[in-house]
Amino acid sequence: MLHKIIESVKERFGNRLLILGHHYQCEDVIAHADLIGDSFQLSKIAAERSVSSCSDRGSELEVIIFCGVHFMAETADILANSPLNISKRSGRRVDVVLPDLLAGCSMADMADYESVLSCWEQLSAAVDIDEIIPVTYVNSSAELKSFCGERGGISCTSGNAEAVLEWALSRGRRVLFFPDQHLGRNTAIKMGISMTEIADWHCKEAELGGNNVDVIRRSKILLWDGFCCVHQRFLPEHIDEIRDIIPDVRVIVHPECKREVVIKADESGSTAYILRRIMESPAGSSWAVGTEGRFVDRIAKQNRDKLVVNLAFQPSYCSTMGLITLENLADALVKIENGNLSNVIRVEEKVAQSALIALQRMLENV
Repeated sequence: MLHKIIESVKERFGNRLLILGHHYQCEDVIAHADLIGDSFQLSKIAAERSVSSCSDRGSELEVIIFCGVHFMAETADILANSPLNISKRSGRRVDVVLPDLLAGCSMADMADYESVLSCWEQLSAAVDIDEIIPVTYVNSSAELKSFCGERGGISCTSGNAEAVLEWALSRGRRVLFFPDQHLGRNTAIKMGISMTEIADWHCKEAELGGNNVDVIRRSKILLWDGFCCVHQRFLPEHIDEIRDIIPDVRVIVHPECKREVVIKADESGSTAYILRRIMESPAGSSWAVGTEGRFVDRIAKQNRDKLVVNLAFQPSYCSTMGLITLENLADALVKIENGNLSNVIRVEEKVAQSALIALQRMLENV
């Protein structure tokens, strides 16, 4: 019944409605998505789609339903409703709807504006603050993207983190990277930055994130102590166990995994990289994948000529992604059709303007 409701509303709205489904969504929701991808892929495409039909009156995009989490819907709103895009639509906004407002991201919540500002102020007393470039992972609030945009900084994805760090270090002496310590550490080491030049910033420590001034001064990369709950669960022993069972298996993990897991794996890369790598691999190959379980299950179904398994015997699922259900997707669509729009994500204009700067700099390094 819910499937029929969703499809009938989609049919009536046509090109005026766009449903985005993140890779970590359940199959029932993915079945109704117009586009499937990672967070930034979807936001970028949504922004492009929002102005691609401006000359076709009557079929212009009006509403985006983002089946993901809060920071993703914020990014879609910032990009789709940039001043340039609104101008192209003659002043009209595109509404971005999140089917469940409780669908957040624990990693994004590990760095808030006040804590990062406190860190910035402490650093300014220890070193020349003009030599620090703030870099926020796209898995963060609009406020933190705005923080970076206002201070010569930038946002990054897991796919372009290396290019972004190179960009930042060409403009400053050191980088403050938040919120995910593991992506920052794995990327920095891959770039040849030594461990002695990487310092951890423990946000709950009262003084300099638990560091002394000398540590800060010799650092190139300062890492916020956030992490992804999904990728944190993968351990080196999972790799040992799977290799005992499948001797010729190739282990591929997301760079949000701990350093010791990435070291032991054969490869690491973004969600898009993992998908592409397995899709392009030869028939008969075997893969153990260290990332979100629903995504791994979907890759396995799409590649039945290969063996694709979860790296851990107990798959790691994103609980907040799971809050988007067939029921609240259908409810959102019915409300849209009835003119009773709810759960609209709209970033405050001042925040959106500065956040857009950080995102545009990121786009130049994709």
